[in-house]
Amino acid sequence: MPPAPDWVARRLAVADVRCWDRAELDLPAGLVLIVGPNGAGKTSLVEALVLGCVGVSPRTAREAEIVRRGAEALHVTLDLDGPPGAHRREIGFAPGRGRRLRLDGDPVRTLASWRARAVLVFLPDELRAVKGPPAARRRALDRVLEAAAPGFAEDLSGYQHALAQRNALLRRVRAGLASEASLPAWEAPMAELGARVARARREGVAALAGPFASWLADLGGGRGGALRLETSPQGLPEIAGDALEEALAEMLAERRPREIQAAQTLSGPHRDDLWIGAGDADLRREGSQGEQRTAALALLLAARDHLRARAARPILLLDDVLSELDPVRRRLLLEAVRDGGQTLVTSADPGAADALAAPPDAVVRVEDGRLHA
Repeated sequence: MPPAPDWVARRLAVADVRCWDRAELDLPAGLVLIVGPNGAGKTSLVEALVLGCVGVSPRTAREAEIVRRGAEALHVTLDLDGPPGAHRREIGFAPGRGRRLRLDGDPVRTLASWRARAVLVFLPDELRAVKGPPAARRRALDRVLEAAAPGFAEDLSGYQHALAQRNALLRRVRAGLASEASLPAWEAPMAELGARVARARREGVAALAGPFASWLADLGGGRGGALRLETSPQGLPEIAGDALEEALAEMLAERRPREIQAAQTLSGPHRDDLWIGAGDADLRREGSQGEQRTAALALLLAARDHLRARAARPILLLDDVLSELDPVRRRLLLEAVRDGGQTLVTSADPGAADALAAPPDAVVRVEDGRLHA
């Protein structure tokens, strides 16, 4: 079977997004540099493109913050090519009225049916995927699996729902308002769905480990890059995949008295972590800022390879990624992303492309609130 076509953003039009009242941008496939001074609106264009694909901002959960000050609503139109074909996608948001979605001019009721998992994004905050809390690393892994593994998003959502219900019930049991005998009703779906989540994460990390090690070396981060899933509870890696559900069910039953006292579920896939290292060094604790940034980029590029093999190669959006890289690593990164897919890189350095052996496919300059292609 031939590989699925790459995701490619062809045209982006924004209205009343952050500092932009109006902007239109035609984009080629390949490497696109967006350059301009700090505060010119480069990141807002990246944010708008993400909005046009997945319907949420990579920068904030408060959508009202994205609407330009003084405007009533924002609107983003994105012409996107990909496995489903070429489609025009529209999203609008007005504070107090919510989100409006259209696909090829027709209204779409739900975000889940409209969303296109077409982008991988690096913002400066993405370093949390290396040096942040376990939840940040779980989320980085889960985003890849949601795009690559059919059914994973639903399994994860179902597990989280059952977890929330069990936690609420644990609080009621501790308060004497409910019986312990009511807990297995939520433990059964937690074990079933948690086993699916655990298997998908196990398989995903195994598939990402090799590409991560290769990319870390290629980006100048040294050899010996490694990924390891640190499961909760710790003994799960020794349990066969088809026995995970039974093991999780037994764990929930065994720890029930302690978790009633704690009024929360203390173990399970919701507490997994992803160990990211170089050799024996845990980069979360022992890596420099540059090493952590390189590892985050290597993980992103490994995810792109993973998605290309299993779904479709996503658009890569790298915002302000060059500022803390030395010239050698900057060149290595820019050459690495010239792999045939579409990549947008923002930079405040007007000479960002100077290190490349050949010019990028396009350079867009942002100056005085205008785009100059």
